[in-house]
Amino acid sequence: MKKMYRAASLILAGVMTASLAACGGSSGQTAATTAAPDAAEAAPETEAASEAETEAPADEEPVTLRFSWWGNDARHEKTIKVIEMYQELHPNVTIEAEYRGQSEREKIATELGSGTAADILQLNPPWMGDFVNNGDFFVDLSQYNFDVEGFDEKLINDYCIYNDTLITLPSGLNARCFLVNKTKADELGIAADMDTAWTWEDVIEIGKTVNETNPDMYFLNADKHEMVEFVMRPFIIQKTGQFLISDDYEMGFTRDDLVEALDYISRLYSSGAAAPAAEANVFLNSSWTNPDWINGDLVTTLSWTSLLEGATGDSEFEFVTTQLPMRETVLDTSTVVKPSQLYAITKTCENPDVAADFLNFLLTDVEAGKVLGDCRSVPPYKAVQDACMEAGVLSENVITATQYAQSTAGLYENTASVNEEIASILEDAVEVVSYDPSQVEAAADQALVLIEDVLSSLQ
Repeated sequence: MKKMYRAASLILAGVMTASLAACGGSSGQTAATTAAPDAAEAAPETEAASEAETEAPADEEPVTLRFSWWGNDARHEKTIKVIEMYQELHPNVTIEAEYRGQSEREKIATELGSGTAADILQLNPPWMGDFVNNGDFFVDLSQYNFDVEGFDEKLINDYCIYNDTLITLPSGLNARCFLVNKTKADELGIAADMDTAWTWEDVIEIGKTVNETNPDMYFLNADKHEMVEFVMRPFIIQKTGQFLISDDYEMGFTRDDLVEALDYISRLYSSGAAAPAAEANVFLNSSWTNPDWINGDLVTTLSWTSLLEGATGDSEFEFVTTQLPMRETVLDTSTVVKPSQLYAITKTCENPDVAADFLNFLLTDVEAGKVLGDCRSVPPYKAVQDACMEAGVLSENVITATQYAQSTAGLYENTASVNEEIASILEDAVEVVSYDPSQVEAAADQALVLIEDVLSSLQ
């Protein structure tokens, strides 16, 4: 069994020990690296979404469920509306909404370990390897008649099945995307649509020109987290064709690869292509709330399709998605399609049958899907996706970016590559070079020492 990285261990130590035995010989990976049950065996086929079961599986005794998620205001409002729709159908059921603006891994880890987590959880895919390796926290969803065949098979196999058990379902299809303020791009004479191919050097050269034209304007809006997520990782993976960190917790890159990536990022800052770190990092993990983005002084952002509505929904500008930046020669596109988030039911839930019925409604009911639209990107259930496209409730940008990502998809995001402790080390290195380009090699060396230390504890 892989050991969870140390930061999480400090939180979970002592509270997870009782449940560790339940995870057996887990590899910490999804069915992409372990044998997975046939979809039909994992979850018997149910009726189409338009005929989804709506009668409460329990009797009319009052039932209260807690449902926890994060996101922007649009996601909150639409999710609450669907909760109200379900409660109208099931007056005996009360669903308590627990929502916030940002994902909080440590908070959820602590709650899982202490048995105080909500009944239904929205989770980030990168968390799951450690959660599964360190406890038996989630209900087997296959016993609740979910129509798994209505979801993308690869998505289910890669991200939802652990230890041959279906423990999560995707909230939506999420993909890396390059979002451009077309109104501003047109004013600046920058071509931007899905026919536009970008190299990483294009981003610097065009960004430099934008900033020279208007010193208050920057081409790329990215905080240090996004620099690692959307610049460093793709930049390295496109060169190596390997996971950043292998499933065996070995580095998939060399010192030279890391130095090159950090040097590129330092040039983004020093050229004026990227917003200054001191300003961008104020809006860490919520760059779409940066006033300079809202008023158009930041022209592009690298993001996930699940965040596009929040980034553009109330804007006066026109936005388009375009191709992701690529090297001249790539061994892997590094284009990722994954679940926007994952839903799971905790084993502390006293009414898992009712929770499963609500989750089924949330994901497969057509009318609920029309309300949710693309607040978690493209709906993952095909019948709902088709109905939403027919009804015109999905953003054209989200559809376009998702289809592009599916057609160019590279390696999926394995658990080891998105280890949060390693990500934090790389973010620190990015922060160092954002202020002092002369520190690229020193930052790379320091990061490698710390990463090797983390990997040795995980192997």
